[in-house]
Amino acid sequence: MRRFPSLLLPLSLGLVLVASSCDPDGPDGGSGNDAGNEAPADAGGDAGSDTDAGTDAGTTDAGTDAGVEVPGDPCLLTDAQPSTCTYGSYCSSRSTSCQPVPPPTCANFNKFPVSWDPATSTGPVTYAAELVSFVSDSATCPAHLPMRFQTRIRAYSPSGELPTTASELSKVFSYVNPNGSYISDASQFSNIVTSDDLKNTEFLVSNCIVDQPTVNLGFYFEGGNGLCQTATR
Repeated sequence: MRRFPSLLLPLSLGLVLVASSCDPDGPDGGSGNDAGNEAPADAGGDAGSDTDAGTDAGTTDAGTDAGVEVPGDPCLLTDAQPSTCTYGSYCSSRSTSCQPVPPPTCANFNKFPVSWDPATSTGPVTYAAELVSFVSDSATCPAHLPMRFQTRIRAYSPSGELPTTASELSKVFSYVNPNGSYISDASQFSNIVTSDDLKNTEFLVSNCIVDQPTVNLGFYFEGGNGLCQTATR
């Protein structure tokens, strides 16, 4: 099955982001190797212990939006995303106004191109990426990939078809490496919370990567935007 790229934004640790879709044959001919051959490791939590939100799972954005915001149309953070904002935008907690999701400008998407246009696309919109942790993990990561990042992703979908389990996520969502290769394995997903109407979701993405002080992370929902996040130790 072929999957194609698509975007997010930062939270509590003040980091930013955006996501993208994959193709089992991938732009590079498969999941490839990250600057060290990233292999999906256990997400650090049970990838199968997914829960339904029961209530809206996406009422706030990442809390650390990229760049300087130009106030847009007013919106309500108490609403489910995108509140009163148009498709391709989200209600920002910084300005309490509608803001467009940022384009995926990181190198991750140079070899994993995303063709997403808010004027014509209808797929999931990844509007936030919050870095939860970026630390050494010798207990569960291999020696050549000693660092583990954990990021909370938030997305909305007007069609109301967002996944509720790690298995479902693995078919439509991918982590994109700096070299354009990608990981879609279900083991990287945990803490999935999806609203009853399936229009809002948030979940954790966790993977082992090479030892480096700063790294660009890419995230993509099939049919949606690509989102970049810079993680710094």
